[in-house]
Amino acid sequence: MYPNKQNKNQQLKKVQGVYRKKRREKTEVKEYKIGTIGSIVVTICLIVFLIFFIMSMLFDMGVSVPEIFGR
Repeated sequence: MYPNKQNKNQQLKKVQGVYRKKRREKTEVKEYKIGTIGSIVVTICLIVFLIFFIMSMLFDMGVSVPEIFGR
């Protein structure tokens, strides 16, 4: 093989390696962000559900419920 062609192949391999590494890191970050956002949404939904559940239990027991929840 010619030395010039061998250098080009080595440079291409290095560039491909760097590209693949950056691409892999970029996908891992996106997956992490989606997981974090999903867990935040689920947590907020659970908190809202628990608030309404507790208010409905209090209403059934005869405790007056704040006007924000209606009559």
